[in-house]
Amino acid sequence: MNKNFIICKQYDSMQCGIACLAMICKYYGKKYSMDCLNQLCFATTEGVSLLSITRAAETLGFKTVGARCEVSNLVNKNLPCILHWNQNHFVVLYKLKKGKTFYIADPGKGLIRYKLEEFKEHWISTKQDGAEKGVAVFLYPTEKFYKRKDIDRREEHLFKFLFGYIKKYKKYFGQIVLGLFVGCLLQLILPFLTQSIVDVGIKNQNIGFIWLILLGQLMLTVSRTAIDFIRRWLLLHISLRINISLVSDFFIKLLKLPMSFFDTKLMGDLMQRMGDHSRVNTFLTQQTLSIVFSLFTFVVFSIVLLFYNWLVFAIFMLGSLLYGGWLALFLRRRKVLDYELFEQQAINNNKTYEFITSMQEIKLQDCEQRRRWEWEDVQADLFGVQMKSLKLQQTQEAGSIFINELKNIVITVVAATAVIHGQLTLGMMLA
Repeated sequence: MNKNFIICKQYDSMQCGIACLAMICKYYGKKYSMDCLNQLCFATTEGVSLLSITRAAETLGFKTVGARCEVSNLVNKNLPCILHWNQNHFVVLYKLKKGKTFYIADPGKGLIRYKLEEFKEHWISTKQDGAEKGVAVFLYPTEKFYKRKDIDRREEHLFKFLFGYIKKYKKYFGQIVLGLFVGCLLQLILPFLTQSIVDVGIKNQNIGFIWLILLGQLMLTVSRTAIDFIRRWLLLHISLRINISLVSDFFIKLLKLPMSFFDTKLMGDLMQRMGDHSRVNTFLTQQTLSIVFSLFTFVVFSIVLLFYNWLVFAIFMLGSLLYGGWLALFLRRRKVLDYELFEQQAINNNKTYEFITSMQEIKLQDCEQRRRWEWEDVQADLFGVQMKSLKLQQTQEAGSIFINELKNIVITVVAATAVIHGQLTLGMMLA
């Protein structure tokens, strides 16, 4: 069996139970795709029931024990197990540390750790005679499980299909990358021009040389602006075409699916997926190029700083590493919140769609207030997730600004000291 637990993500909010079963199978050494397991489970618009999960597990060769139990019953020898989470979701508990830290594989959010009290809030569903209990399904592989030969060995291609869209426009992307590099080189010249104004023009009181340098700066600025305008036009042209291709391919796949597929899907999930195509488009056409440009700029200016003063370069590198490390601390948490936000936005879309399309039924049944309260509850949940995301973003930004400003202050002090001791010229410091 696998010692490192591998997460399986759900495709939509209806497949959490199927994804949990796929994780258990993978833990015991057999890989089944979501589509394969979906044929064994009977999903509805309410998702997959606990009964469907246990029957599918028994078909695969597991011995299953479903129970309403206490936290003390969740010992390591019974793990991993499937838990009924928040009364409307399924997760896998795959590790327990000293009875106080619970390691959860949530198919909608990823790998998360919970403390005891927080774990109870999500899992406990009943209180009987002072005992707090939740629903769990324990799965034990039998000989039948290991003898099954119908393992799904299809490989997931991850980003391979995404970069297929880029290949169609590689000529335009080549022009954009070339424009980025030229713009970066033009930007690289500006510090040396600033140094020349101070060290040569002002020092020698040569106003003609200063005018010449300023004219050169103006021409460089005009050139950079023109390159930037052309790059944006090319990006707009490519992004529009890629976005149309993504949505069109999405519709093509939807139209090829059987009627039974739509019986088990929420409209909000499909609408949210369509909206998220813009994020894929942004990643392909803007963020990837921005990362390449930033790395190139970082390398070039690091070389310039090393040329001027090794101590300033060392401080810059240390500050940059601290900055990058600080951002990396928040990546996992941001990823979890991103999945949570996607799930909540999908629920919101579905509830809004139902509210609008069933207006006549609502009025006929005289349940306007109840349905409005349901919609407001969803808005409150969405607001809560957005607030958590904002708090995390502000904490990250506060630390980033502090590290960046501290780095700049230290560099300024070191550079000023070097000027005083004659190790740097004033022009080099300003550059």
